[in-house]
Formats: sequence, structure tokens, C-alpha cells
Amino acid sequence: MYAIAHDRPFVGSEAISCGFVTREQLRAGSFRRMFRDVYIDRDVPDSLPLRASAALLVAPPGAVLSGRTAAWLHGIDIRPDEPVEVTLPPRTPAWPRGGLLIRRTHLPEHDVALVGGALVTTPLRTGFDLARRKGLVNAVVAIDAFTHAGLLVPGDLLAYAADPSFKGARGIRQVPAVVEHAEPGAESPGETRLRMVIVLGGLPRPEAQIDVRDRQGRHCGRLDLGYRQVRLGIEYDGEHHREAWEEDIQRQNRLRAAGWSLLRYTGNDVTQHPMLIVRQIERALTSRSMLRG
Repeated sequence: MYAIAHDRPFVGSEAISCGFVTREQLRAGSFRRMFRDVYIDRDVPDSLPLRASAALLVAPPGAVLSGRTAAWLHGIDIRPDEPVEVTLPPRTPAWPRGGLLIRRTHLPEHDVALVGGALVTTPLRTGFDLARRKGLVNAVVAIDAFTHAGLLVPGDLLAYAADPSFKGARGIRQVPAVVEHAEPGAESPGETRLRMVIVLGGLPRPEAQIDVRDRQGRHCGRLDLGYRQVRLGIEYDGEHHREAWEEDIQRQNRLRAAGWSLLRYTGNDVTQHPMLIVRQIERALTSRSMLRG
């Protein structure tokens, strides 16, 4: 028995053969094509979990959701707008599907978990795969998110990567550097990217999530990054609602009253002016005596 749920994707050819829809109905605009032969009601909003479940409807046996798709399904908020990533067994026949990123490799049983009814690489395997991707900063962003969520321990990732079966694997040499730079305290990709600008710019690694108290022991606020020794705070500014913005001003005033100097940067600063950030922080550290001989 074949049934179509309003909010779930379905295989067009199967629905036609069972008499639930006609080819003309599929073409008339009431349904949206997600992949070849996979459709959904046009009013259902797009989402990565929806696309992932659609891909698995027509995937070959042994298909496992992996990479950034697996990360998203584990609750890690990184680039959900990218193609659905699927890993297939090595000898799986060609399966050309637009909108999918397909890889082929053997996944041991212990590297696969069931999430929401779908086969997905485990957090450890997903972290391992993302840590080997080209681009150190993006890899650190992913591992920071996993470690902050409590889904991954950097040391476990390093031990996993040391397995002899991975010798010579693509990107394997990058894993130790990713683990070295990982910061479980990072609360957003923007904070990670800002920290990496600082470190790769040659400055001392800042401490993450610093709780600041005044001389009376009262809590003044928490800083994204900073250098406690010289009371220099560094903040990544994402989008703020007005209420949060007003509270942020009050927090900033409390921090300054406690003797802290603050530097604040946006996503545009991080991507477009990284060396300006480095120079400004270097000057601030020097003026506050941290880098003086």
C-alpha cells in the first residue's frame, strides 16, 4: 500500500503506478520536484532534513547521510543550505543525482547511527570527515561546534585519526592542527573565525568565554574572547535585537568600569579586514603592556 503524506516527499513513479497521482498532476505545479523522481507538495517549505529524507527515498542500499548534512542532523548549525551529502559503499553503481554531493567509502558499523529514522555518520566520524576538509578555519569551525555541543572530545578525534587504516587518507595531516586549535568554549562560528584570525595572525591565543567580576565580586558580564592578564576583551558582534543591544551597552559599561578595554568586530570585519583586526589587537596588547619586553 502506497500513501502520500502532505508534508513528506514521495517517489513520483511509485505514486503514479499506485494511482495516487498522474503525470499531468506532477507537472501541473501542485508539487515541487526535489530530486529526480522525488516530489513534495509545493506549499511545504524547504529544509535540510526534508531534502535528506527525500534523498534517501531513492538512494541505493547502504547510503548514509554524512558530512555537513550529518552535522546538521546532529544539531550542529553549519551551512544547512549546501547540497545533501551522502556516502555510498565503494562499489555502488553510478547514481547521478542533481543537488546531492556523493562520496564513496567503506563505513564500519560503529561509524553509523540512526537519527530520526535515517542512517547518519556518528558525531565522531562526522567530525573526522569535516576535520579533513580543505580549509583549516572551516574545519575548526565544525569541530568547535561539535565540542561545544558535547558531541565530541578533541582527544578522541585525534585517537580516531591515528588508526592505521587512515594512513594516507585525504586531509589526514590536517587533523592534528584542527584539534590543536579547537575550542569547546566557542559559542558560534563567528567567534571561531574571529579567534582564528587572531591566532593565524601571529598573536597569542585568547581565552574564550571569560567571566568578569569587579572588585566587589559582582558579575559584570562574559566576554567572547580576551586576555585576562591585561583586561582586554574581544567581542564578535552578530545580529542583535534592540532589547539585547540595550543590555549589551549596559554590560559594556560595567566591563569598562571594571577596568576592561573592549574591541568589537562583525562578520564583515572578519572576512574583509582580518589584518586590520590583527593590527588593532596587537596595538591594544602593546599599549596594555602584554607584548612589551
